[in-house]
Amino acid sequence: MTFSHHHTSHLGRAWIWTCILLATLFAPDVEAQLNNGTSPTHQFKSRPDLHAPIIDFTILRPELITPGYIFFAPFRNIDPGPYIYDNYGNLVWSAAGRSGPKTAHAPKVCQYKGTDHLCYFHGEQHQGFARGQGVILDQSYRVVKTVESSGAGASSDMHEFKITPHSNGTTALMTVYQPRQYDLTTNPRFNLQGGLGWVVEGVFQEVEIETGRVVFEWRSLDHVDLSQAWTLPGTTDTSGDGLHEQSPWDYFHINSIDKNYEGDYLISARHTSTIYKVSGKDGSIMWSVGGNSPTISNTNFKFSYQHHARWISENSTHTTFSFFDNASNAYNRTGEYSHGWIVSIDHTVKVATMIKEWGAPEAQGGLLSTSQGNMQLLPNGGAHIGWGEHAHFSEHTEDGTCVQYGKVANRASNVMIYRSNKFNWTAQPIEKPALWTYSRMGESDSTNEPESMRFWVSWNGATEVAMWNFYVSDSASGPWEYAGTAKKDGFETEYVLDKFAQWSYAEALNDQGRPLDASVIAKTFVPSLKLRQFCGDRGCEYAKKVPPEEVVPYHAENEVAKHDLSPNRGFNTKQYYMDIPLPEEMVPGSDINFDEEADEDEYCTGNGRKTKYNTKTWSSGSTTVAAGTGVMVGFTTAVIVFMLWRAGAFRKVHGKTSELMEEVAQTRFGSRTLGQYMRVRDSDGFESGYSSSSGMS
Repeated sequence: MTFSHHHTSHLGRAWIWTCILLATLFAPDVEAQLNNGTSPTHQFKSRPDLHAPIIDFTILRPELITPGYIFFAPFRNIDPGPYIYDNYGNLVWSAAGRSGPKTAHAPKVCQYKGTDHLCYFHGEQHQGFARGQGVILDQSYRVVKTVESSGAGASSDMHEFKITPHSNGTTALMTVYQPRQYDLTTNPRFNLQGGLGWVVEGVFQEVEIETGRVVFEWRSLDHVDLSQAWTLPGTTDTSGDGLHEQSPWDYFHINSIDKNYEGDYLISARHTSTIYKVSGKDGSIMWSVGGNSPTISNTNFKFSYQHHARWISENSTHTTFSFFDNASNAYNRTGEYSHGWIVSIDHTVKVATMIKEWGAPEAQGGLLSTSQGNMQLLPNGGAHIGWGEHAHFSEHTEDGTCVQYGKVANRASNVMIYRSNKFNWTAQPIEKPALWTYSRMGESDSTNEPESMRFWVSWNGATEVAMWNFYVSDSASGPWEYAGTAKKDGFETEYVLDKFAQWSYAEALNDQGRPLDASVIAKTFVPSLKLRQFCGDRGCEYAKKVPPEEVVPYHAENEVAKHDLSPNRGFNTKQYYMDIPLPEEMVPGSDINFDEEADEDEYCTGNGRKTKYNTKTWSSGSTTVAAGTGVMVGFTTAVIVFMLWRAGAFRKVHGKTSELMEEVAQTRFGSRTLGQYMRVRDSDGFESGYSSSSGMS
């Protein structure tokens, strides 16, 4: 049989859609394999999709800790992305699902349009830098703005995305890592010859958030010579060798920007081990500390490969700023351990003095972090420090006492946190609370074991929940009976009820007793008799694969017994959301009609009652569960057959077509649809649709 190109393309499209529909119906579940060795991870019954790090506190003194929440974004962990935790290590918000497969860095509270927002960088991680954009979220965690670098160059980098101080939230500071062609043969220290070299120019921009217009741009090659580099080509894992555009030499490595009230900038460059003050008028360097050619000398400290320089105060004679001194890049070092420092410059004598120091409370005396890290000064004069390549954070009082030391992951895990911050934050997500309910026995039977059920409820991102009310019913549409109240306990609250109900929901309340929102409705999970032997009061053991010798071969003709089908088949999804009105014709339990001549079928619903499906009009009825999987599969089968018919798949089946179509139609509510479909697929007409245009017939 020969098909024209046009006919074959239609048939190909039909086959593609058929595969998609079948994959949707019969796709297997995928189980995540979690690694709780060096990076322990929470598992929540109400939100099994979240795999939040477990924080191990070696120091925790709640009476001395500053109020607020801890913000960080680990990467190389199971679920990278922004996270918020409370002071006790309870998860508040996981944005792993929001960020997708890209990396996020440095979440923090920012002021945008006069109110608190959440800002962070989101993009593609590379070795030592990134490409992406800034993201601004409101207090319901909706993205309200993305901010990109502008001009003629690369997209913005991870090292800084900050709403500009004193800008009333109108501009943002961003770093850019820009590859450039460059003559690297002029300095023998670079060890390159005989051709064009490549460097990374450190660029920063101040950009208008609403328009993208560049307010100010500074480029390192215009002001800092390559001879100032402490990191030469091909000497570290992030330096680059300078030989081609895929590995340009990163001689500068800008990693922070801040702006003062006068309009000048404070920047840090890791690979020159220097902190610079840059003029906001012409970009000239007004002074520098550290590195090969400082204009300000140090008295009582040495630093290198530093991060996160921030203004504290400045007048005509003195400047005070803070930064995180790494003291090493893993190849060279200027100190035994890393520290958070406050430094004061006396401009009358051009001398810088370290006036305050905080270190990690490790038994050996400190912690050496060879990449990343930050120090944030707190309102009480203390400091919150992120330890970079060590996924740890600490809080210290003004006198240096460590009152909190948390480890998000062990170093062996290779999980890292670029920056950790602490802020006050209030949020109410647009997503609803999540609820999962479980009962080992379900309704009482002949055993003497009493009825009971358990609730697990959470609300990802909510900060104002103080307690939960629980309501139950034997019908998804109510009436609802109050079942009890539980005080919020960490991210996920557990509650036990000494009775059983098929349906339930939870209501979040604040500390004044005001309702905030209600969860979706949950159907109580009750294990089958076969599964029950592996279950306890709080859940069941994980399934195991059967031994190879007991594997049952799969055949398309295998039928699924009705008692093995999902008890939720045919449930109207709208009923999970009580605030979504149901149209009259879709009221649960209504009689569902497809045509005027189809036979009446019975379908056993999850509660054991039977619901009739007649043949004439949509009508409202009782509040029992409505449409079954038969309806869904029947409709899907009809779509498949129609598409195959349009493609010509049955044009040469002759007398078989009517017989097969009738057989498929009769099983639209049954469990044999897949087997019937396989018979249609194997017919001559369908196979002929896949013949090539070879002239054979």
